[in-house]
Amino acid sequence: MSGPTTAILVADPLAVLLSAAAIRAAMAIQQGYEDSAILKAQHHEQRNEQLKQQQSAALQGQQALQERIAAADTEFEQLCLIAQRSGNDVRIKAERPVNAGADHGTATAANKALNNNELAAYLQAIQTYNAELKSILLTDAARQMSSTDEHLSAPEFLLANEQAAATNVQRLLQRIAHLGQAPDKIALLAQELASNLPLEREQLLLNELRHQIQLHLEQVQQQQLQEASALILRQSLIDLGYQVEEFSSTLFIEGGVAHFRRHDWGDYMVRLRINEANNTINFNVIRAVQQGNNERSVLDHLAEDRWCTEFPTLLKAMEARGLSMNVTRRLEAGELPVQLVNRDQLPQFTEQEQRRIEQPLLAREIK
Repeated sequence: MSGPTTAILVADPLAVLLSAAAIRAAMAIQQGYEDSAILKAQHHEQRNEQLKQQQSAALQGQQALQERIAAADTEFEQLCLIAQRSGNDVRIKAERPVNAGADHGTATAANKALNNNELAAYLQAIQTYNAELKSILLTDAARQMSSTDEHLSAPEFLLANEQAAATNVQRLLQRIAHLGQAPDKIALLAQELASNLPLEREQLLLNELRHQIQLHLEQVQQQQLQEASALILRQSLIDLGYQVEEFSSTLFIEGGVAHFRRHDWGDYMVRLRINEANNTINFNVIRAVQQGNNERSVLDHLAEDRWCTEFPTLLKAMEARGLSMNVTRRLEAGELPVQLVNRDQLPQFTEQEQRRIEQPLLAREIK
């Protein structure tokens, strides 16, 4: 039996970031498939001549589409080679988007045209996945470099557009080039180092530049990790069949509350509260009531028991994606009264439940 529960979040940074990248890629391909389904429905409603025109236009892009997919697949394989260094290549390959439109044999022209939409969906997903993997792997590799080993650089194919670094400053800046514009403090240090300086001053500034770049990499990865954690929490709940209140990707950065429930829970739901200061998450069952209603119910105890039986499944789902929760406080059901909350202050889930039924959830096998 379980009442309010508090847990400390423990993340495997690289695993969490890679899992979040896979979730975003799955979202991209799901959206592409939905667009394809809409197009199919439209085709049935159109006249034959209109359909032929659309089929012809779609078939003209077949070769170019296949070429772009081949290039994206090659980049993915190269990224897997880099991921072998950290032992994450197996995870990356396991969560690779599926190319459902790869081969339809002797399909009709109409089906081939429609299949182009599925190929386009896959292309969007694999490109999304590759872009995130590239950033994650580059950031992690740069963060782990020794502060004095400025001669190490990212794999050549990832920096194809970069000239070989000619100075220590350029080599250091190369570590964060994939993150976009450098922070002002780093840019000013690099600018000062570009001028003629006494050797002692140059070495001092070089050490400070290394330090600031290391801090920047750690800050970027920490922010990405917190945003990824929010995505994993929400997607894990959705995958398990819960209705989940919309919440920001900054939930683990700024803290806050969110609610989730099953469609048959009636007035009950679970409130989760993130305390960003100590990296904890608290779950407690609440009941929606009309303002001024403080009446207790014999069902409160049953609602807490029900959530208690489901909580371990959530733990396993999140752990599979690299995000663990170490429970530090767990009260018995009924030890504290179920919190009664004014109904007007809580989210309404009716429309969200309808959308969940209409749009299949992303499936993930939990071992």
